[in-house]
Amino acid sequence: MAIHIQMSEEAEAEMKKAAFRNRVGSLAVCLACLLLGGLALYFTVIALEAPSVASFIPYVPPADDAPPTATPTVKQLTARASSPSSSMAPNVIVSSAPSSVAMADVDVPVADVAFGTGNDIDVGMGSALGTGIGSGGEGLGTTQGGGSTLVGTFYDLKQTANGAKTGMDRHKVTALLGEFITGGWDAKMLSKYYQSKQKLYASSFYLPSCKASYAPVAYNCADRVEPSAWVAVYRGKVKAPRSGKFRFVGTGDDTLIVRFNRKTVLESGWAIPSQQSVFGNATYACGSVTTPAGKKYYQEITTRAKDPVTFYKYNELTKWNRELGGLKAGDVFTVQEGHTYPIEILISEIPGGAFGFALLIEDVGSPTDKKTASGAPLLELFRTNFSEPTKESLRAAIKGYEMGGMECPPYDADSSVWVSVP
Repeated sequence: MAIHIQMSEEAEAEMKKAAFRNRVGSLAVCLACLLLGGLALYFTVIALEAPSVASFIPYVPPADDAPPTATPTVKQLTARASSPSSSMAPNVIVSSAPSSVAMADVDVPVADVAFGTGNDIDVGMGSALGTGIGSGGEGLGTTQGGGSTLVGTFYDLKQTANGAKTGMDRHKVTALLGEFITGGWDAKMLSKYYQSKQKLYASSFYLPSCKASYAPVAYNCADRVEPSAWVAVYRGKVKAPRSGKFRFVGTGDDTLIVRFNRKTVLESGWAIPSQQSVFGNATYACGSVTTPAGKKYYQEITTRAKDPVTFYKYNELTKWNRELGGLKAGDVFTVQEGHTYPIEILISEIPGGAFGFALLIEDVGSPTDKKTASGAPLLELFRTNFSEPTKESLRAAIKGYEMGGMECPPYDADSSVWVSVP
């Protein structure tokens, strides 16, 4: 028989009260312990710890370790005449204490030091400066960017940027170039025509007559451009090497046009586009002085009472003398030494065949007293670095595209440099 024991209600209530009191007591003890622990930590670590005061004890070195108070005297060596001992190796004296070092005099034979003149200086400075003022190329330029050069852009006026034909002939090309020149040389006027991806960088503009197909080859677009109705525009800024009055002298086949400080100052060659545009006559050009139109133009500009145009003839320019009257002098402009001026140079071949150009510069305010064999003034080559084109370098540049003789006007080898700046 099982016995079942059951707690009374009073006992069960008493047990619950006891359990509640125990929980409350335990919680109170825990809180008290936490409070006492925090107080102990505060008094022992923060309140009782005295702040340490940093103190510096100056160090006074012994007299033996102190630096010397007297400034050491540097003995000046003077050069004197060579003596027999100068040819011997100098003796080296080593001392543990500071003292003057005596050496045998070394004679430098000044007369044997060669600084070089003329071409030697040009070559030396060109190689030393690398991609700076010494780099660049004549003619249409080089594919290597940088340095003191002008940047050339090539346009084919016979096709649009997408390759569609424009129907350009020599008359339309001349009229377009005339609008471009008189319209402020706005590059947007040429933006719709095909433009080569290749840029060329030129430091001088000096190229004998050669085949017009050389230009598309130089600009790496011969596979897309026929050698006619093309134009190359070079742009940049140059710094005047000295103050004074100057003018450009040159010519181009078919045309060479220079804009300096936002003003067209030279337009020379078989084509005179600005005049064709101004008078609304879409003829090809004034042409050679052997033609009636060219002869009339030549006589008008050279014999006019106000601002007659000057032409310089050189023995080396048989064709240009005969058909263009020589190299044409442009308008006079004034510059200040060290000031920077924008410049643009346009070269164009219209019908195809042969093309070439030459650009010199004349100091009008201080004329040169150097003359050529024919009595013409020996002018400076317009250049932006120390490049000096020669017949040999030009032959190498246009190898395979030669045409006719090497008509290269003479120039002063000591030409100033109009440094190109960004």
